[in-house]
Amino acid sequence: MMRYPVATALLVCFVASAVPKSHAASTSVAKAVKSTLTNDATKNVRSPWWQSDFDVSIDEFPDPDVSWCSSAEAPTNDTDTTSQRPHLEGVKTYLLPSDANDGSFKSYPYVISPSSDDQKTLAFLSSFMEQNRGWINEKILQYGAVLFRGFDVVTAKDVERAVLSFEPDLSDVYRGTSPRHSQGGSRFVFSAAEVPVHYPIAQHCEMSFLKEVPPKLFFSALRVSSQPGGETALTDFRQVYRDLPDDLRQKLQMKKLRYTRTHTKDGISFTHDVAAMLSWPEMFRTDNKTRVEELSALEGMPVRWEGPNEDTFVSEFETEAFQLHPETGEPVWFNHIQVFHWTSFTAELFGAFRRTGDIRYLGRAVMIGIHSLIKYGMMGQRMALHVSFGDGEVISISEAHHIRKAVHQNTVYNRWLRGDIVAIDNLSTAHGRSPTYDSGRNVVVAWTALVPKRDAMAKMHLTADMV
Repeated sequence: MMRYPVATALLVCFVASAVPKSHAASTSVAKAVKSTLTNDATKNVRSPWWQSDFDVSIDEFPDPDVSWCSSAEAPTNDTDTTSQRPHLEGVKTYLLPSDANDGSFKSYPYVISPSSDDQKTLAFLSSFMEQNRGWINEKILQYGAVLFRGFDVVTAKDVERAVLSFEPDLSDVYRGTSPRHSQGGSRFVFSAAEVPVHYPIAQHCEMSFLKEVPPKLFFSALRVSSQPGGETALTDFRQVYRDLPDDLRQKLQMKKLRYTRTHTKDGISFTHDVAAMLSWPEMFRTDNKTRVEELSALEGMPVRWEGPNEDTFVSEFETEAFQLHPETGEPVWFNHIQVFHWTSFTAELFGAFRRTGDIRYLGRAVMIGIHSLIKYGMMGQRMALHVSFGDGEVISISEAHHIRKAVHQNTVYNRWLRGDIVAIDNLSTAHGRSPTYDSGRNVVVAWTALVPKRDAMAKMHLTADMV
């Protein structure tokens, strides 16, 4: 087959895509949600939460049919075992059934909803989050994500008010790869990603390739997609680490990773390389090269300037592929290989086609697959965020395939409801974006202050059992 490189590359990308379910699965999830909500008892079951393409209220879901739900996942009374005694008056808690790539349903985020209309107000939500900060943090650590659903959250300032009541130490410093700007007059709430909504964004932990990362993220849906897609999928990156082939995990542990970031002064508009859209003046909020060098030095990011006018920002650095979770000590897959390998965009488009059946994703996958093969696979050009093994060895198509396979088999999807806020443990749980052709989708994000990766990471020695 190597005599036909285009066909080979596209086939590999296709196989690398998980086997997503059709859009019809959302109906079963919706029914299950109503079933959990109409149970009078407080619930405690693990399930995902966040995507709804439709602006509907909880009461508008069809009658429940939970025949698919196993006894282990069925709603149960919530007997709390955390060290922080919660004040749960006025709320229901449960776990939300989510749609997995293998056609099954899995439980993922822990959901907190008002028990009556009196508790839907933003004031109640903010007060509840402030009073139960310790307990909520324990749930985020336990489940990877906690969803606040059914409250009156309408604007970016509403999101900011609620999140600040829970986490006062938010940040507006962003050194990631997606263009984003603050929203609705807020300081800490930003657009999630200012790239075309029909572009998929692969699963990742925010800023995982940098020396400093935000421990928590807070996404909120101010307007949901009216068409298939648009979910903010979640992935347990602890399980991804465990599911990697042993030889690949050991190779990554030994060689580490090398990142090369390249950002032009003006950014590039017409490209499927999302990181190339972000200009360095946007990233650093200044067009002063000296100031950029000062900020980069403070953040441990080496800088050089390239191009005819020496105005192209380039930074190359080495880091670990894994992270030890600072609270649990568990090893976590903590890098951006699955986002910025040159085959990934095509693979994600194939996945969107298989989930939604929308032929437009298939057409784009074929066109971009051919373009990527020529540009990156044959001509050797690098993406705006290029990742390789630490010694410069290229990550092969086969290795990228195994990584995506581990990611996809641990990813769950659920549709946003308008006003949802989801708090994510960014040190264990990845997020991504399923593409949609509804350009009105509006999801915003806030994040906690950046902190250095666990100090032990620099001298991280994973035991033989871990590796």
